[in-house]
Amino acid sequence: MKEKGFIFEDHTADVQVICWAPTLEEVYAQAAYSLMTVITPDLKKISLREEKIINVKAEDKEALLFDFLSELLYIFDVEGLVFSDITIPEIKGNDFFELTSVLKGEKFDKRKHEIGTEVKAITYSLMKIEKKDKIWEIRVVFDI
Repeated sequence: MKEKGFIFEDHTADVQVICWAPTLEEVYAQAAYSLMTVITPDLKKISLREEKIINVKAEDKEALLFDFLSELLYIFDVEGLVFSDITIPEIKGNDFFELTSVLKGEKFDKRKHEIGTEVKAITYSLMKIEKKDKIWEIRVVFDI
């Protein structure tokens, strides 16, 4: 298995993904890449023309993931932006959790980017964030 990445698992009606990475920040980024891959399967076709910085706060790791991915989906729905470079320098957390992410990409163009599957929402269904040995793992389902 690669050091970090994601795979899609069978799900009856939606898209289920399992992501892994050595750090919490990297596994959240992998979850974001998986969402972008559902929207447009070939991330290599996305040029780094625009940069966006987002900040998300939530009461726990699961809510932080939900809010972070929902924000990415909102940006796609409203601004039409897709991203192929997603970094999260640090996730802070004690009484609440907070992340800042730097997103690089461009506006979706159906003449350039492959059309994937429309994601309606992020769900809490089957959501799990855990550390197994030295690897963080996220399970998340996208409503399609």
